[in-house]
Amino acid sequence: MTAAQVRRCPTAVIGATGFIGSRLVAQLTRAGHPVARFNQAHPPVVDGRPAAGLCDAEIVLFLAARLSPALAERHPELIVAERRLLVDVLTALRHSAPFPVFVLASSGGTVYSPDACPPYDESALTRPTSAYGRAKLGLERELLGHADHVRPVILRLSNVYGPGQRPAHGYGVLSHWLDAAARRQPIRVFGDPEVVRDYVHVDDVAEILKAVHRRTVTTGPEGIPTVLNVGSGAPTSLADLLAVVSTVVDQRIEVIWEGGRQFDRGGNWLDSSLAHETLGWRARIGLTDGVRECWEHVLAHQTAAER
Repeated sequence: MTAAQVRRCPTAVIGATGFIGSRLVAQLTRAGHPVARFNQAHPPVVDGRPAAGLCDAEIVLFLAARLSPALAERHPELIVAERRLLVDVLTALRHSAPFPVFVLASSGGTVYSPDACPPYDESALTRPTSAYGRAKLGLERELLGHADHVRPVILRLSNVYGPGQRPAHGYGVLSHWLDAAARRQPIRVFGDPEVVRDYVHVDDVAEILKAVHRRTVTTGPEGIPTVLNVGSGAPTSLADLLAVVSTVVDQRIEVIWEGGRQFDRGGNWLDSSLAHETLGWRARIGLTDGVRECWEHVLAHQTAAER
């Protein structure tokens, strides 16, 4: 890739300081790509006007994610706010000179119908059963409705985890478990321990975002499917995940078994073979290695906080 090609493809990342966005921005910046960074403190659109850098972008990565399944149930106003942000950005891009690729991070774990049999591929029936899933599918449809001036790419992510994920309410079961283990507190397991999920490492997610970026820079977006699943392809039960955590932390763990929650889904995992066929991407970080990396990060921050 030449320096001229790098200059010709400025990138806008919305959610640049978030869990996925911050990792991606660091990697793109190290590779020499110009990145316009937007977050709550530096919004992409203010009073209907696009911020500097937004309309110059040839690829826009919408990674803003203030929602979680729990928050979507309790705070419908956050659903409205996330949709409003997307609409504002898409409307602002009508004034952009290029025809930008617009990548939306959606949810592969919640948009598919529970009546379909996993693993879900991109053609599986969508019928969300939670407020979160309906919100994400609504964002997808909003983006597709603006396909007259952007090139939509929807990435349906499975359960993303990795070092640096905060144990905030409603986010990431693994981050909560490891935080509890580090503080020698009981781990709480909600729902049926045999229900399976698909856990994908945040660095693998960054890699497919970079693959879309790379294709856009080198040959253009032709050949990139409009919808792509992004998951490990491996079903992992809560009991299996708990066993991995127990092995990695190597200490006695007390477990509190809780009932299921309204927004919890039945078993699901993704078929991500289309991403491999079209972009050469597949998840490469195994669950045990990924959990170990998360645990080392938790311990390192715990040690630093105690100094």
